[in-house]
Amino acid sequence: QFSLPGFDPAPKQRRLAHTLFFALLPRAGALPHIEHIAQALRQQHGLTGKPIRADRLHVTLHSLGGFDDAVPQGLVDAASAVASELVFPRFEVMFDKALSFPGSGAFVLRGDDAAPISAFRNALGGALARAGLPARPSNTAHMTLAYDDRLIPEHGIEPVRWIAEDFVLIDSHVGQTVHRHLGRWPLRA
Repeated sequence: QFSLPGFDPAPKQRRLAHTLFFALLPRAGALPHIEHIAQALRQQHGLTGKPIRADRLHVTLHSLGGFDDAVPQGLVDAASAVASELVFPRFEVMFDKALSFPGSGAFVLRGDDAAPISAFRNALGGALARAGLPARPSNTAHMTLAYDDRLIPEHGIEPVRWIAEDFVLIDSHVGQTVHRHLGRWPLRA
């Protein structure tokens, strides 16, 4: 069959091998509670999608891009330099809602009071911009628990809380469920 101008199929998006991003990680003490809530929510809503492993749970702050091959070391070095100079106090992360994001199938935790995360994300974004680095902020502070075809409307949950004491730079090996931590920096006043 011939293709007609204007009716050609859309080109498939190429999947990149790596994504580089800054993130907050839940404290080790919060992980059992998060895993318990995630399991209870999956059962409550009949979700059958594979859950995100505890060692990959995170809150994305800024993406620095996707890459076909290894992440450029120059970008890692520049981002690390910015992170090492950033001064920001510790703060509480609190999620008290669960919902699905339409389109992506992500089943996530989020909170009404995301102001502390937003303030930190803005401070980091400003520092990255001043250094001329290509950062894209995550629009909604959230933590993905699983991916599933079912769409679950937003609803309240028992709050998940922890104190953000540091942040990390992650090289995600796309499709391989691997997160390589390239650096970790403390939050300090």
